[in-house]
Amino acid sequence: AVTRARALLDARITEAVSLDELQRREARKFRLCRAFREQIGLPPHAYVTHRRISLAQDLLARGVPQAEVAARVGLYEQSQLHRHFKRISGLTPGSFARAMR
Repeated sequence: AVTRARALLDARITEAVSLDELQRREARKFRLCRAFREQIGLPPHAYVTHRRISLAQDLLARGVPQAEVAARVGLYEQSQLHRHFKRISGLTPGSFARAMR
């Protein structure tokens, strides 16, 4: 179940995927979330956020503007990118982009 859930999240990384969609074949959302955290190390939502920030790092390293990066990785706006990026990487997106030049 975790493998299927992770594959669905990876395939639709820029889209919002609900727990209901993830657990269609499973009996309980809580059980899936617990198993996901045990196997992957993060709950599903945090996994998606970390993957999105990883994609954002790749785009910023290629010189894509921050506002465009936010939209391309499935975040609503640049401020959301900034908040999650700094929390996960320890740098702001701008600092990261400047360091990559």
